[in-house]
Amino acid sequence: MLPLVIQAPVDVGFRPSWSGPTEPEQDLSAVSPEQRRRLRRMISNRESARRSRARKQRHLEELRGQAGRLRSQNQELADRLGGLARRCLRLRQDNDRLLAEASALCRRLADLRREVALRQFHRLAAPPPLGAHYELGWASLMV
Repeated sequence: MLPLVIQAPVDVGFRPSWSGPTEPEQDLSAVSPEQRRRLRRMISNRESARRSRARKQRHLEELRGQAGRLRSQNQELADRLGGLARRCLRLRQDNDRLLAEASALCRRLADLRREVALRQFHRLAAPPPLGAHYELGWASLMV
């Protein structure tokens, strides 16, 4: 406990906390031990309340700082999410375009294969050419 250091006379009589200062009624030397304990306790309580208010103020400032940092971090994450969503949309559009292109190319390849097979079938079904052209006809089928 802190030592009691009072240089001026102190009013130790009952006074509600809402009342203003009053004239000192007694000298400190005339204060009973019970009143001294009550006075020390009152001073100690006031100091404790002051420290508590200071702690509460520091805590409140820390919370305000943390809230500001979290708001900033939330905004950064929202911006990143927006950018990623736009990129994802572009990639999906590219993917859809490429799938459509691949499908069209597969259809075209299937059409070309059918045409080549049909041409080969017609060559095989046609009467064989005469002479040197006969060998060229068979050579073209091998290609």
